[in-house]
Amino acid sequence: MKLSRISLALLPLLTAFSTVAAVYQVVELEPNSVSKTTFAAALNDQGDAVVIGQGLVSGRGVDFINFPLDVATIDFENASITATLTPAQIEDAKQGIYDAQVLNFFTLFLARNIELTNQKIGLSVNILQAENALPAVLPLRDINQLRSNDEFIYDLNELGVAVGIATPSYSKQAFTPAADPNDEDAAPPETLTIWQPEAGFQYGVAVDNNGPITLLPPYTEFGGGFSRAFSVNNQNLIAGSGSVGLADSVITTLTTICNGNSEPTVSCLNTEQQKRVYTFAGLEFLIKRDQTVRFFQNGYQERAMLWQLQTDGGVSLSQTFGFLGEKGNGGAYVPVNNFSEVFYYSTANAVNDNGIAVGHSMYSDGERIIRSRDEFTGQEFSRIYAAPHATLYRNGEVSGIVDPAQWLASNAVDINNNNIVTGHAIKTVNGFRRDKFFYYDVAADAIVFPKDFFAGSSSVPKAINDMGQIVGNAEVIIGGTITRRLHGFIYDIASDTFRDLNSLLGCNATLTVVDASAINNNGEILATVLQSLPLLDAKGEPLLDESGNAVMVDQTKAVKLLPIANGQAEDCNTEQNSYQRKAGGFGHIGLMLLASFAWLLRRRRQSAE
Repeated sequence: MKLSRISLALLPLLTAFSTVAAVYQVVELEPNSVSKTTFAAALNDQGDAVVIGQGLVSGRGVDFINFPLDVATIDFENASITATLTPAQIEDAKQGIYDAQVLNFFTLFLARNIELTNQKIGLSVNILQAENALPAVLPLRDINQLRSNDEFIYDLNELGVAVGIATPSYSKQAFTPAADPNDEDAAPPETLTIWQPEAGFQYGVAVDNNGPITLLPPYTEFGGGFSRAFSVNNQNLIAGSGSVGLADSVITTLTTICNGNSEPTVSCLNTEQQKRVYTFAGLEFLIKRDQTVRFFQNGYQERAMLWQLQTDGGVSLSQTFGFLGEKGNGGAYVPVNNFSEVFYYSTANAVNDNGIAVGHSMYSDGERIIRSRDEFTGQEFSRIYAAPHATLYRNGEVSGIVDPAQWLASNAVDINNNNIVTGHAIKTVNGFRRDKFFYYDVAADAIVFPKDFFAGSSSVPKAINDMGQIVGNAEVIIGGTITRRLHGFIYDIASDTFRDLNSLLGCNATLTVVDASAINNNGEILATVLQSLPLLDAKGEPLLDESGNAVMVDQTKAVKLLPIANGQAEDCNTEQNSYQRKAGGFGHIGLMLLASFAWLLRRRRQSAE
């Protein structure tokens, strides 16, 4: 493991003084050869980490290094190609010969032209950064390393078992569209070579020494079903969710739409089923806008589940849970007065070594009427209150954590082995919907919402260790402005202290911690930072300016923050409530990358929760 400039500068202080003017030492992870940009994902007590390598970046391009371009299905007569590349470059590309500039062009071209015949480019890849070992790709479904799908790992236990979710990988297949029944004189359709996905638009996957193990759900009809895996404890009990059924009306619709005429049935089913599944991020958006969820015809019925990974590499479904339901009683709302029915679901985000799981599920109150007005037409709507809320799954029972009368929605994201839960809930603060983090003591049935940066700041936790330390991200306001940015935080339950991680690195830090995703029982943190770094081309080589110097731009990357013995926070002479530091100023590209980071977080949550 390589130390950063910050770490190297601190080493003499560590040996010369008993007190150091920083609480955490920043340690860089070994550079990888897969992606230019990385994000923190999972960390265990051995110091093994998993980071997410970013691929396709919304609005900017592709961050994969040496993307395995397959030119066999590219239409080289496309106007965009002939207008951009020279005839010589095109002829070389047909033979698989291209420099970084041409490789970058083709990856962007494929990303912007999503067609059956074009190679797919995924959002992300998982990279294992084991202690004292070189980085290695940790595939879930992308066994052939085509980087055509989206893969996210969420947890890593002490046995080295990782769990996460993955969309289907793609392979080249022959497909013949159906003839147009209304045109008898038309020539027979041409058989095409297309990029076809596997069945199952999303599966939870566990990875152990035997390789990836797919966590199949109980119901797999009409597209393969779906599952999600978010957490694994040290007994290899895995928490997530999966499909348990499908409404008859949805089956009728899918049978009509996905007839295999214009695209393979599996492609159509994957697309349609993915559109029909709830995500917490999507529901959160509706709650913040309307104070309740708008209901619509949905897809697979989803329930929180626990799977048990066996020592021989097998896996079995251990338990399936219900949902909070109408007023938390586990039942369904019976529609009256023309109100819509509620589509109930549940999912488990974490499980501890005691077998207690937490997550969120749909809660409703048919007597609580929410009135809202359409922002475009001005039409007023009345709906019953329904929203996802933090849920405890224990001994086969389902119970709520947050009072729905006080909070619009909530989500429990982690639980430690002392049965302390952490999560976040939404309420209106000064006219705006904000997230506020909490911790909940299962034994005492007591919930606490600590103070964060300021009343109007949103704070979202990501993890809690057995010491009662919680990490995540929260909004800060850059000094002298009204601009909100994300900073990583750490909260300690024992001392009731909420700290900006950037304030614990020392005043000369040349990076900004924008999120903290994991903390182990040694107090080590896996964080995502924004830092000025050399800009790399599509083959991983630094881009140079006219003077031959590396072009430096703000970029995101994952790092470790290691506690320093006797370390103390340095006084940087900043005003209280001012968050503008040397590491806190963002240039234009930095702002774009921070937006990209927020986008990837949303996509990760949308793909998962």
